[in-house]
Amino acid sequence: MSPGPTAAPTLATQTAGPGRPPRRRLGRWWLLPVAAGAVALGTTVALATNGDLPGQPAPVVTDAASKGAGLGPAAPVPRPTPGGTEGFGSSPKAGSPSPSTSSGAKAGVFPGGRNTLPGASIHLQNGESFAAGLARSDRSYGPLRMVRVFYPGLPPSWSGSRADAADRTVVVSFKAPPGEVAAGKHDTRLAAWFRSVPRDLDVYWSYFHEPEDDIARGSYTAAQFRAAWQRLAGLADRADNARLRATLILMCWTLNPNSGRTFDNYWPGGGAIDVLGWDCYNSGGKFNRYTDPAQVFGPMIAKSKALGKPWGLAETGSVRVAGDSGTGRATWIRAMSKYLDGQRPLWVAYYDYQVSGGDFRLSDAPSREAWRAWCAAS
Repeated sequence: MSPGPTAAPTLATQTAGPGRPPRRRLGRWWLLPVAAGAVALGTTVALATNGDLPGQPAPVVTDAASKGAGLGPAAPVPRPTPGGTEGFGSSPKAGSPSPSTSSGAKAGVFPGGRNTLPGASIHLQNGESFAAGLARSDRSYGPLRMVRVFYPGLPPSWSGSRADAADRTVVVSFKAPPGEVAAGKHDTRLAAWFRSVPRDLDVYWSYFHEPEDDIARGSYTAAQFRAAWQRLAGLADRADNARLRATLILMCWTLNPNSGRTFDNYWPGGGAIDVLGWDCYNSGGKFNRYTDPAQVFGPMIAKSKALGKPWGLAETGSVRVAGDSGTGRATWIRAMSKYLDGQRPLWVAYYDYQVSGGDFRLSDAPSREAWRAWCAAS
């Protein structure tokens, strides 16, 4: 485990632009040198190259919680048709079923103590409640230091929701049509949600994570997405909760020149965004190998630091390659954790799901133990 910073980050005032209240910006404690060179993964792991360009399709999952708890019905949000995006770092998407209550270990003040917080999304088995799934995940490969929560529509009121049940640092995303959000259609509901968020937890909220494919297929425009973000940031500011942090989540594939994408299309401006979140996966999985973590994560780390923003991994993981009992993936997970410890992301959430693009679940003992070791050490 790499040593943490010697002091908590400071907060400075950042002007958000005309008509926006000042935003509080995080001190630049995270601007650390990027480690050079590859991480040795051992004889059981073959290193892939930047030419490895997998794609992971998005499942369609519903969430009863998106109907809201005391906030009225959720706005309907078109769900994307499952389909892959060719490129390293592209990822599956997920929703989440109805919330339930649970207990958990609350994280310390930002940035969650002195070290990266490893955690996961929670896949549910046999109709179990979110609380039961979270408890099982904590037992299996935790205790998780943070939890990733997905809402496919507008978020429910905090009390009794999945994010509330997590009871620790949470990265929570929600969706609504950007044109409607930018026009203020959901201001009352979303302002109420921001006010409902507790003040004793670090809450990283994200609007429409992974917008790139939706924009490419014409579901909405990049300009609408940026405008929606700017309006939401203003609503969040008015909640006056210093532990609410606006978190833009994009695919790492977007930074690959082969994607044909331009980051600035999705960037609503530094005044609207506190933290960058990224969805990055083992790019060699579809080629039956494990990619050096420096190759997988290096581009998004460099971009985050260039923008002067703290960052985290909202989704990451790897399928088990053919013939691997789990020891190879466990070696990759340990190499990843060692590499990322040196870079100090805020949090890293393992994508513990099976989707049409592959099975990322930590279903084998070596992989579970590797993730547990990182959670325990952080």
